[in-house]
Amino acid sequence: MSNKNNLLLTFSQVGVGILSSLVGCVIYIFVFRFLIWSIIINDRVSHGFLVGILLFLSIGLTYGLIIFGTSEGIRIVSRKFGIDIQFKPVFSGAFLGAPAVVGLISLLNVPWNDLQTNNLILTIILPIIKVIAYILSLPIRFWLLLNLPVELLYIAAIPIGAILGYRLSKLDDVDVSVVES
Repeated sequence: MSNKNNLLLTFSQVGVGILSSLVGCVIYIFVFRFLIWSIIINDRVSHGFLVGILLFLSIGLTYGLIIFGTSEGIRIVSRKFGIDIQFKPVFSGAFLGAPAVVGLISLLNVPWNDLQTNNLILTIILPIIKVIAYILSLPIRFWLLLNLPVELLYIAAIPIGAILGYRLSKLDDVDVSVVES
């Protein structure tokens, strides 16, 4: 596949993935927040455990459906370009996309001064880890510097993670043969 088609494939996969993620978010807001939580449950459930279980089920179900829809959308787009990709690497990458954003955002709030100890190894390694964490969180810092909503990162992270999932899974499929002399 040429570089132009590869770039077009990637952008169309990201576009379809973002669109399906947005549709999933709208469905979550309409079905769970407005219909189930506001109308059906309302103030009838006030116990913490039951509310926690219902919240866990609604978010888990919605996240799973968004991941599934995004993965299938990316696979449909790739079929239009004549590429058949497996479901498992796409789904795995999409599933890990949003937690990756959470991890990068958490790098912004690490209390580096509280980690200072009398341990020599930690004193040597900590500045290196701090620099690596700063470099990894630069895209998030730039995003927040522009005052863009963080929610857009979560929506874009799912299709980007899916694309990375199946592209990086190709690296594992390399056949290597050894010939003894």
